Amino acid sequence: MARQTAKRQNIDRSAIQARLADALKFLEAAQPFVEDDSVSSWKVAGSNAVNAGIAASDVICGVLLGECSRSGNHNDAVALLVEATQPDAAPRRHLTALLADKSNYQYGTAGVRQDAARALVEHAARNWLRRQSVARSDNPAWGLTAKLSS
Repeated sequence: MARQTAKRQNIDRSAIQARLADALKFLEAAQPFVEDDSVSSWKVAGSNAVNAGIAASDVICGVLLGECSRSGNHNDAVALLVEATQPDAAPRRHLTALLADKSNYQYGTAGVRQDAARALVEHAARNWLRRQSVARSDNPAWGLTAKLSS
């Protein structure tokens, strides 16, 4: 049974489906702006890519563990994702890369470049592919996690 702590929160199937929809919309919003020629556009692309990756992590952890991170510390979200996906290191790598540039793209302009924004969108897209395979309704993990029953 999933546990509820200050850093973790139980998540049910409808919340997972909502986060899955969020992730898709964030990724869709990011993609067209990465090809524009302004810092503002690249910020929009990078910021939405970061949000897509965070939502992807919530979906993966929700399906596999029945909980998601609710800590203000992103390291806790990464640790939970590692717990959910070990020994596969790819989801951790993608989320870590996204979180490393979160502040630049959401709150500032330092380091905001088109190639970096494109890389963030690619990290989000790769997490999206992982999330899609985890979140398929015929995935056995849906049945293994008691907290996800409708």
